[in-house]
Amino acid sequence: MLVRLVSLYFNTTELFFDEAQYWLWGKEPAFGYFSKPPVLGWTIAVFTAACGSDSEFCIRLPSPIIHTGTALLIFLGAARLFDQRTGFWSAITFVTLPGITLSSTLISTDVPLLFFWAGALWAFLRLSDKACWQNVLLLGFFLGAGLMSKYAMAYFFLCTVLFALFEKSARQTVFSRHFLAATLLALLVLTPNLLWNFQNSFITAAHTGDNIGWSNGLRFPGNGAEFLGSQFGVFGPILFAFYLIALVRFWREGWDSSQKFLVLFSLPVFLLIAFQGFINKAYANWAAVTYIAASILIADILVNRVPAIWNKISLTIHLFLFAGLSVAVAFSTPGLLTLPNGAEPFTRLQGARAMARATGKQLDSGSYVAVVGPYRNITAQLVYYLRERPQKVFAFSQNGRPNDHYELTRPYRGTPNGPLLLVSASEDVSQYLPYFSEITPVTKVEISSGNVRRLWFFKLQNYNPNGRLKK
Repeated sequence: MLVRLVSLYFNTTELFFDEAQYWLWGKEPAFGYFSKPPVLGWTIAVFTAACGSDSEFCIRLPSPIIHTGTALLIFLGAARLFDQRTGFWSAITFVTLPGITLSSTLISTDVPLLFFWAGALWAFLRLSDKACWQNVLLLGFFLGAGLMSKYAMAYFFLCTVLFALFEKSARQTVFSRHFLAATLLALLVLTPNLLWNFQNSFITAAHTGDNIGWSNGLRFPGNGAEFLGSQFGVFGPILFAFYLIALVRFWREGWDSSQKFLVLFSLPVFLLIAFQGFINKAYANWAAVTYIAASILIADILVNRVPAIWNKISLTIHLFLFAGLSVAVAFSTPGLLTLPNGAEPFTRLQGARAMARATGKQLDSGSYVAVVGPYRNITAQLVYYLRERPQKVFAFSQNGRPNDHYELTRPYRGTPNGPLLLVSASEDVSQYLPYFSEITPVTKVEISSGNVRRLWFFKLQNYNPNGRLKK
């Protein structure tokens, strides 16, 4: 963890727009947000307050610290299933995964989710060994806090039911009053978020449904093949290969109770997300919780069941990637780390400061009362990187239904009244014509790095909330 903290301190990457949005959640504490439950926002608020700064370092600081806590919980779970030696290597396996190495340089909702998932696995094993109310409270807390971090925690209940179906000895725990009480406690912890959703027309649930998009029908190979390939990068090429081989071996030769537990708390999530990829889209991190139980399963195989050379090779690869990324993030400034083909490896984490500087220059040259961002990615980064300026950054919603967090919490509705500076990644701003009687082009600016390479600035005046103006 110390190496990751040092690397994070010297990390020169800029906040990705999702990270900038999570920071804003921390500045506006609530029981829910447009796209996710609130735990990450609360976590960032605590860490930035403790740091006394809203720097990128303080915003991302929870990642390496919480991932270390996740590794500890994995150790406790694996030690209970097998022994302390296997628990140690399970924790090492997890904390050196390429996906965790990358995640430790950023901040995302997966960070607390993985922590609470690992805690719930450990608590479930404790409850299976001893049905007492202390373990009920422990399991209920981890389940509820996980749901308050990301709704993907609900996969845990699916895995639990499947485990009970395949393992007779688990039914005594899963269908007991103790597990029911833990589930009710989890729902009680989630209640504030459910109430927030009710007050906001269940907007988070609607957003989640839009992301799933299962109405599109099966498309092969679609994004599914890309997702499957990405898992060799997330889990590591050797570990993921061993995971797939282990699944085949278990199917052919049988599995013991511990292996069954670990497979059924990893494989169902993986298969669901892979199917999601063939239907619509699936990002590489969507199956992240798979690798909590999978890390234990593969650590047991590599440490106890196959020649030690495989574990050494895998660990060497992961440590090499860890060292490389730990150093590379310190040289992420555009032009310092260019690949042979001219590409910048950190393009998605560049350009925000340049956009903010260009916007600030326009604000200084005119009498603008506020800034309007047309898309979430631009709005999010401008809100963060212009946070010291007096002009507030607004989002613009045309149909009245918010499409992102900014349209929900800071839509422009005519206040403050006066000239607005529109920052657009497109020259076409026809969608604003019905709402402003005067739209004046100001300038076009080239951005040297990042995904957004050109910005067009416009002066908006005379806002009409009814959207009926013509030009």
